[in-house]
Amino acid sequence: CFVGRTPYTLNIRTSVRIAKEGSQVISVDESVTVSVNWAGEPVKFLWAGATYAITAKPVRWYDRRQWWVEAGRVQRGIGAQVLEVEMWQVQAELQNSTTPNLPQFEFELMHAKQDWQLVRVAEVTGKPNTARAS
Repeated sequence: CFVGRTPYTLNIRTSVRIAKEGSQVISVDESVTVSVNWAGEPVKFLWAGATYAITAKPVRWYDRRQWWVEAGRVQRGIGAQVLEVEMWQVQAELQNSTTPNLPQFEFELMHAKQDWQLVRVAEVTGKPNTARAS
């Protein structure tokens, strides 16, 4: 859970749902600035004024955009490439922090065109970053 181990707080204005094994998964819809390596994989990102360093190999998959939530803009017969977005699951921790033993978090980032969006956050409970089924 996000509470208890260190005097560190994530300031998130959004909803919380309980995932498997009692861990919290927080749904987020905020823009982030992402730095990528030569292969296009995220290596760090800036969110809410803090920089997060990615600590495990990122996992990429493709998902469908929620066009019905965004707006009724999708025209009939439009190609799937417009509806699909690149998603990244990354494990990251706060970069250059002076607070010891900060938790590590798992983030889901959505990459569409040149924009990056933080979609979900969950605290890592000692498990390695694993591939996500598509």
